Amino acid sequence: PGGSPTDATAGSQPDYESDQPKDSDEAIGQIFEVFDRESGPKPGDILPDGTVYETPELDTITEIAVQGERRLHWALMVTMIVVYSLIGWLVATALDPMLATAGLIGLATLGFILGERWIPDKGMHILGVTWVIISMKLLYGLALDAHHWGWIDTPQLGGSLIGLVGVNILVGYRHKHDAIMAQATLVSLALASAAGSVGGEMGVAVMIMLATMLLHGLAFHRQSGNLASLGIAASHLWIGLHAIQSDSLEIGALEILPLTDPMPLFLLALAVTCINGSMAARFSRAENWFS
Repeated sequence: PGGSPTDATAGSQPDYESDQPKDSDEAIGQIFEVFDRESGPKPGDILPDGTVYETPELDTITEIAVQGERRLHWALMVTMIVVYSLIGWLVATALDPMLATAGLIGLATLGFILGERWIPDKGMHILGVTWVIISMKLLYGLALDAHHWGWIDTPQLGGSLIGLVGVNILVGYRHKHDAIMAQATLVSLALASAAGSVGGEMGVAVMIMLATMLLHGLAFHRQSGNLASLGIAASHLWIGLHAIQSDSLEIGALEILPLTDPMPLFLLALAVTCINGSMAARFSRAENWFS
C-alpha cells in the first residue's frame, strides 16, 4: 500500500534486448561462435541411449546423394527383374518340362524366403521387395509355360492367372508395399485384355472396367496415391492400346483383341474417365501422389 501504481507493472516490461540474437548480422544471419560453450545437446548430437537429438535437415549435397542412391536402387531393382525373367525363360525353354518346373518353383521359393528376411530390414527393404516381385513373375511365367506344354487348357490358364493375382495381392498386403500391389494390378489388366477370346469386345470392355475398379479399390483401401496414379495412367493407356489396335495381338498364350466397335469403346472410356476423375480428386493432395 502506498506504492506507486507503476510498481506492479514494472517487472512485466518486455525485455526487447533478450529477444534479439546477440551475434547476428542482417546480411548473413546469426553468427556461429566457435568458442561458445552452450549447455545441452545440439541438433545432430548422439545421445547416450544411441538416439540422435533433433536430426538436422539434409543439406544440398546430402540430399542429392540420397536421391541418387534411391534412383540407383530402383534401377538395380528393374535390372534384377529383367535378368531373372530371362533366366526363368531360359530354364523353361532349355530344360525338360519337369526339371524346368522344379527350377522355377525353386527360384520362386528362394525369392519369397529372401523377401521375408530382407523386407523388414530398412537397409535391405528394396532388395527384398525385388525378390518378391521376381518370385511372382516366375510363377506367372510357370502358368504360361504349363499351358504351352499342354498341361492345362486356356480356361484353366485364365483361372490359374486369376488365382496368382489373388496371391500377389495377399503378398502385397503382407509386406505393405505398393510395388507388389502394382504388379498384381498390371497383370489383371493384361488378363482383361485377353478376355476377348472368351467374351468378345464387350468382354474386353467389362474386364478392363473391373480391373480398373480393382486397382482403384486397392488404392482406396491402402490410401495410396501411388496406386491411384498408376491406375489412372495404366487404364487410359490400356484403352488407348485397344483403340489404336487394328488386328489381334498374340502374346504367348494370350490373344488381345482390338476394340473396333465404337459404342463399347466410348462407354468404356466414359466410365473409366469418371472413375479416374473421382480418384484424382480424392488423392491429388496426397504426399505420394505420382511419386
